[in-house]
Amino acid sequence: MLALALATGFMLLSQWQLGSADSHQIDANPAKETARPLDEVAKPLTPVLASQADSMVIVKGHYVEKSSRLVENRVNDGTKGYWVVSQLQTDDTATQGREKYSVAVARGFTTNPDPHAITQEPKGPVTVTGRLVANEGPVTSKKAGSTEVLGSAATAQLTNVWNTPLYAGTVTATSETTGDESVPLTDDGKVRNDATLASPHDGLEKIHTEQVVDHSVNWLNIFYAIEWVVFAVFAIFLWWRLLSDDHERRTHPEKYYEFAPSHHENLFFEEETGRHYYYDSEHDRYYYYDEPDATDSSTTAASGHSQMNTAHNQQRGNHGDR
Repeated sequence: MLALALATGFMLLSQWQLGSADSHQIDANPAKETARPLDEVAKPLTPVLASQADSMVIVKGHYVEKSSRLVENRVNDGTKGYWVVSQLQTDDTATQGREKYSVAVARGFTTNPDPHAITQEPKGPVTVTGRLVANEGPVTSKKAGSTEVLGSAATAQLTNVWNTPLYAGTVTATSETTGDESVPLTDDGKVRNDATLASPHDGLEKIHTEQVVDHSVNWLNIFYAIEWVVFAVFAIFLWWRLLSDDHERRTHPEKYYEFAPSHHENLFFEEETGRHYYYDSEHDRYYYYDEPDATDSSTTAASGHSQMNTAHNQQRGNHGDR
């Protein structure tokens, strides 16, 4: 029973490891493709959680003039270049002291490394629709000490560059509308494919971002699961081997006990119990093979003597003396 209990435990552990192998996988969430106001998805001074990241958001405000910076080491449709990130002061009622919160907006993608060639920000009220990406950690750029070319879109760094409180995340613009223009959305709230950036946007390409997905498998957990299965099989094999040996010992005791050749004629089989026993001429007693010898216990010997004499006499009565 212990071996079977161990085998069951090992199989449960194997199942747990298999479940852990893909527990970190991330699937795309269709609900995140429906654009919602930024303040419904994220809050100021609050980290952007995994359940909030990659959501499509709508934010209204105006760009701060000459706030654009380049963020290096970006890839857009296989092309390496830069994000153009600008400060968008929101129309939200939330404020930090007397100042309204702003949000970093990646307005577009460029391959031009010259920060002075950045297109000016659109003027006046603007509505930006895009994907809210998780915050990044500060990274030193190749142009160390420069505030115009940054190593990452880290809000902790941008808030110091712009000297303003920020939402903890960056919006990659998919659509920019100015004035009374309506946001280009489909009936189910998704951004239309023909959405464009507001002028001026010369030299900028739309940033193509998708939800982060991860379908990888942790092979270390798979290896551990196989290990637990091996342990379970070994426990069952050990249980089977113990039962097999016990059965073999009962049916063929001559394979497990050594006695003088003359004792072969003293080997008997009790059909009622299916047990073998033998006659000990030295003590003039009979013993089962699976019970202690006469030298181990006088009480056991006496019991064995009584039982074996009875069994032996019964067999003699059934089969006659031979």
